[in-house]
Amino acid sequence: MLSGYGVRNAATRIEDKEKDLFNIECPFIAHAGGDFVVVVNVEADEIGKVHFFRNGEKLTSPVSQFIQSWSGVILLTETSPDSGEPNYKEHRTKELLAFAQQSIFALSGIMIVGIAYIYNNVYTNLGYSLLLLINLIGIYICYLLILKQLHIQSRYADKICSLFSQSDCNNVLESDAAKLWGIFGWSEIGMGYFVANILILLFLPHLTAYLVIINVFTLPFTIWSVWYQKVKAYQWCPLCLIVQVLLWVIFFTNLIFGYVQQLVVAVYDPQSLLSFWESELIQLVLVGCIYAIPLFTINFLLTKLSEGDQVSQLRQEINSIKANGEVFKTLLKQQPYYRVSQSDSQILFGNPVAKLRVSILTNPFCNPCAKMHERVEILLKETKGNVCIQYIFSAFNEYFNYANRYFNAIYLEKGSELALQLYSEWFAGGKMLKESFFKQLQLDMSNSAIEVEYQNHERWKGKMQLRNTPTILVNGYKLPENYKIEDLRFISEFNVDIK
Repeated sequence: MLSGYGVRNAATRIEDKEKDLFNIECPFIAHAGGDFVVVVNVEADEIGKVHFFRNGEKLTSPVSQFIQSWSGVILLTETSPDSGEPNYKEHRTKELLAFAQQSIFALSGIMIVGIAYIYNNVYTNLGYSLLLLINLIGIYICYLLILKQLHIQSRYADKICSLFSQSDCNNVLESDAAKLWGIFGWSEIGMGYFVANILILLFLPHLTAYLVIINVFTLPFTIWSVWYQKVKAYQWCPLCLIVQVLLWVIFFTNLIFGYVQQLVVAVYDPQSLLSFWESELIQLVLVGCIYAIPLFTINFLLTKLSEGDQVSQLRQEINSIKANGEVFKTLLKQQPYYRVSQSDSQILFGNPVAKLRVSILTNPFCNPCAKMHERVEILLKETKGNVCIQYIFSAFNEYFNYANRYFNAIYLEKGSELALQLYSEWFAGGKMLKESFFKQLQLDMSNSAIEVEYQNHERWKGKMQLRNTPTILVNGYKLPENYKIEDLRFISEFNVDIK
């Protein structure tokens, strides 16, 4: 990773740890206590202290204690003018666009809530206003719970979850009882509940009686949740407890402002019940939809997010395996082998004596080959002399062979650096000009070396019977299908010897 960011780095093992610790320029990465730490300062006074970061937490340890836990292995780094995030501008633009999208989404939500709050005269009803505030707090707490559920770092969620000495939100959220029927997480249900409450308060205040009924049905859950955390999980989830408190606060708010009493009167009024079954059954279905839609929507989105996170984690695990030189070497040796040497093609880029030689059968008129050439250029920049790229030219038929001869002429007369640039110009759009593209280069096509090189390519293709372009060979072995040419950057970094 450091190499990818243009940061020079080297790993070494310190033999005399007590003496050389004070001579190492800080900061550096050390392997201590079975973990990697970033040492930022070493005090060489009488007591001697080592200041370092472990998992984002700043710690201080006496020199003697640090030396005991330190294996002596360190990683030294040094920046240069070329150091920086690859494609930084592109990534920064995407980040700003994502921030703009989030800001517009949040602002739109705030405006909708504000307009509905004023337009429907909710502000004139203190009880509704308090319920609206409580449910907004509930949405935020459930949002923090969802972040914990998805293992997304949140400073505020971590602070709340560490309020008690015996508290761990993750243990509770990952327990067997954390999901209803193994499908709906309680954080999702809570989020859907609070969202539905706000929709009713803002847009359908005449349905508030149903809000009161559903709130009463949530109260037994609060007792069960506290019991489960105390008796079964032996852990407290402060975020979960806040949600339980909010459910009771909603109940007492309904009680104080008379909403519960109004409901009780309606229930014991026979005429009211008759009216309910005759005219308000449709409203009951509507309320059910209002509570169901947010829940199912949130569950669907979180499932997709979780799947995306699993895919990302799986990709990282696969990449870590692919970056292992010995694994690559084993898989490569299982592929078909095609003998290829410099006598078959002199079209070489990068380091001609590199241990890793990548031979590419390419076609000047092939669109995938044009894309491959762009990737080759990036690989050459990233590997910095650890890879040799060898081109062997092919064609769709005899008519297009003229381009192969011109490509050979460009390399033989212009040299590798200019040839790489001219190949890029051809693939970027020069091929639309066909022969006129080459004529402006004033190449000496009568040079016998051009034809010799062309025949060498043709002879090799006839012997190996390869036709598909682009075909990638690594030291003669066909590149495994589960590898891309970009993956060779890691292999070249470890200087793997493949024979």
